[in-house]
Amino acid sequence: MGTRLFRMPRIVGVVAVLPFLVACAGGNRPAPEAASSGQRLNLTPAQSQLIDSGVKQMVESQDARLSAVTATRHPGKPGVHVCGFVSKKNASGKDGPDLPFYIELREADGKPVAERGQVGSDPSKLSKVNFVCRHNR
Repeated sequence: MGTRLFRMPRIVGVVAVLPFLVACAGGNRPAPEAASSGQRLNLTPAQSQLIDSGVKQMVESQDARLSAVTATRHPGKPGVHVCGFVSKKNASGKDGPDLPFYIELREADGKPVAERGQVGSDPSKLSKVNFVCRHNR
């Protein structure tokens, strides 16, 4: 019986603290105002072609399909942030999962240039893609 009374205050303490820990871990903090004021853009045909070929090169498949592609420009940040999803056929010929991607576009001599990009194919890459694309969704 003595052990039971000793455990009850611990359980009550854990239950009281749990909502605060969940709120912190869940990312319930508001996004900074300046970061969320991105402007949606329509991609030019040259930009679209560059994105298509760049993503296909990253997933090493010329048959890959892109979907839900969005482009935004953020004040104070160079380039255009392009995000979307890509899927390709797996080894058995079936459609694989939709993987999120991002590419940062800049211009050189009036032509679009893909500066950097990534496909979220593993947890660390997925985390980076989700962070970069958080304002495109």
